[in-house]
Amino acid sequence: MSTTLRLFACLALPAARAGFVAAPATTSSPTRSSACVMQEQPLSAPEARLTGDPAADRMILSQLGMKKLRREDMVIAKGRSAAEVAVGRSAAEWRSAVDEARSSAVSAVRVRHILVQSEELAVMLLSQLREGGRFEELAELTSTCAWTREKGGEIGWSGVNDEHLDEYFPRPVREKAIKAKPGDVFRASSELGEHLVQVVDVFQTLSIDSNPRSRALPGSGRKPTPLIQLLRSSREDSRGLHELSAAAEGAETTESGSLMRNSGKSKRLAMTYSMESMGCQMNSADAERMEGQLQALGFQMADSPDEAQVVVLNTCSIRENAEKKVYSYLGPHANRKRAGEDLAIVVAGCVAQQEGDALLRRVPEIDMVMGPQYANRLGDLLEGVFNGNQIVATAPTHIMEDPTQPQRASTVCAWVNVIYGCNERCSYCVVPTTRGSEQSRPRDAIATEIGELVAKGYKEVTLLGQNIDSWGRDLRPAQSFADLLRDVGSTPGLARMRFVTSHPRYMSARVVDAVAETPALCEMFHIPFQSGDDDILRDMARGYTAERFKQIVARIRERLPDAAITADAIVGFPGETEEQFQNTLRLMEEVRFDQLNTAAYSPRPHTPAALWTNQVDEKVKKDRLHRINALAAKHAYERRQRYLGRVVEVLVERRNPKNPRQVKGRNRQGCPVFFDGDADALKGRLVAVRITEANTYSIVGELDDTRFAAGRYDDDGDSLVIETDADGGHT
Repeated sequence: MSTTLRLFACLALPAARAGFVAAPATTSSPTRSSACVMQEQPLSAPEARLTGDPAADRMILSQLGMKKLRREDMVIAKGRSAAEVAVGRSAAEWRSAVDEARSSAVSAVRVRHILVQSEELAVMLLSQLREGGRFEELAELTSTCAWTREKGGEIGWSGVNDEHLDEYFPRPVREKAIKAKPGDVFRASSELGEHLVQVVDVFQTLSIDSNPRSRALPGSGRKPTPLIQLLRSSREDSRGLHELSAAAEGAETTESGSLMRNSGKSKRLAMTYSMESMGCQMNSADAERMEGQLQALGFQMADSPDEAQVVVLNTCSIRENAEKKVYSYLGPHANRKRAGEDLAIVVAGCVAQQEGDALLRRVPEIDMVMGPQYANRLGDLLEGVFNGNQIVATAPTHIMEDPTQPQRASTVCAWVNVIYGCNERCSYCVVPTTRGSEQSRPRDAIATEIGELVAKGYKEVTLLGQNIDSWGRDLRPAQSFADLLRDVGSTPGLARMRFVTSHPRYMSARVVDAVAETPALCEMFHIPFQSGDDDILRDMARGYTAERFKQIVARIRERLPDAAITADAIVGFPGETEEQFQNTLRLMEEVRFDQLNTAAYSPRPHTPAALWTNQVDEKVKKDRLHRINALAAKHAYERRQRYLGRVVEVLVERRNPKNPRQVKGRNRQGCPVFFDGDADALKGRLVAVRITEANTYSIVGELDDTRFAAGRYDDDGDSLVIETDADGGHT
């Protein structure tokens, strides 16, 4: 019987991590509010494309009687799934529904404020904040609030009914704050004066689907034992996962049967985990955050996934083959569970968001299905799993700041999320339905994370976003990605910064100028063009033309002649003719990309293009993919030749796993560089390397201890080299 488990988001306050609260279980299905209507229907199975019902799909297509289904036409489906609603509504309607669902569960906000006595000063300060001014600094300089001025305007967590705040943060202002998004700054008036309020984070009550396991697993005849019982010391022990994790620190003895492990002076939960991540850089960053959550609970990485007691699969749904991988990967772990092993299976990421509880029906051994917006909630959600429940967490929610430390894959380079989701309506893409609408992270949160990384010794940061140029559009007041680049790119001690992925529709000259004028920003742009034909781009709903894309390239080459330009392209999109494919090849010949990621079009669930009747034959797709890859490789090889004989700056990242005598790093343009060297001595250092060999996708060189490549290039393409003095300084 379905119950609703309500989780109070306590990640923003470390002291509250053990305060996981579950509302009393009900014996009937919960009544959903209108804000959560997107959760009412199960997500469709992988083979379904529109409503989850093939017969209904055929009926809809028959009624429409059209060759090319549009997103707005898909809204006629009845009993629509969450993903289909996102597809069928207009962009504005969809964003509004998601925002309503997100904000309806907010019970408190973490805020700062500046109190001033004149409207003119408030307007001036708001303008400064829009241009990148630091809220804390302005609060200390201008606020008349004696309670918060010396703390940079920090109020802390605030709810509408927190009457103890009335003296300096009145209820009408609190009511307005509770409706704002993380990162918003707004102005409000009260009897005290003019308030400028910054919403730093939100405290959210989450509704998730949670069902106790009441049946034996198919083919096994047994019902899995709740893992929490294996962690408790006795039948009388009623502690939850977070309490056991906290108690494990400093424990002196271990009761028989309790899964605790000695670790030096303390004991840790002797639970192990495995983390398998597929797909893009966003998934890699999510996986690091989830690993941080698990390690904060005391879990340790298993020597082998086959031995892990918590198995997490972070999935990708960008292509059909990626989905097939999910079921292939789950098979052995489902077999382990049926054989009687005690383990929890968690499916996270985009396939989880896309399929929802359909995954549980197809693979009942799964314990939890969670969308990417819950990556920093894994530790809390596992509480329900360890109590023997199957959980589906796919409802829209604000992505809150995560105080736990990601388990980063590198000690040299780090990912930093700056914007989640995507508001675009590309007719082939599942990202808006799997990652939700855009949510920009607050500028101060981004700057703080980067500062902390530099303090820990990280040399390079890559800013991440599905549509990174859109950062700041959803904030109040709206902010500019170019301004963010200049701001965080000037972090003291930061050697390098990159960013992905740009959208040609939003890529601006200001972003190019920011890269050219900010030393830490690397001369590298990843801008997917997808097709070189305007008609195909229109059918894709990309919002630009081939000519517009070439203008962007021209601007980059004008300001940064040696910059690397990489991209993505799709062949075999529905209706693509040979001539239209040739237009793509012509654009490639004009631009000559440093690297091109290619794919044959793959119909994706809940996308209009998947239902069009003019699909391209698979043999034609395969042939075009072969031809585009050959041209892409030719251009990549030609572009690499310009490095021959140069001395370039290389950030050493690790040992070359294929040749232990070599180290691997990248130049400023992101090209892999290999050279002989001691990885232990060179890792994390910026060194000068003279290039002696240029291959298609990498370059090889020799360490030059006497020179240092500054990384910027003259218009003639020559490397700007600065001599190194005897003490290692630059002269």
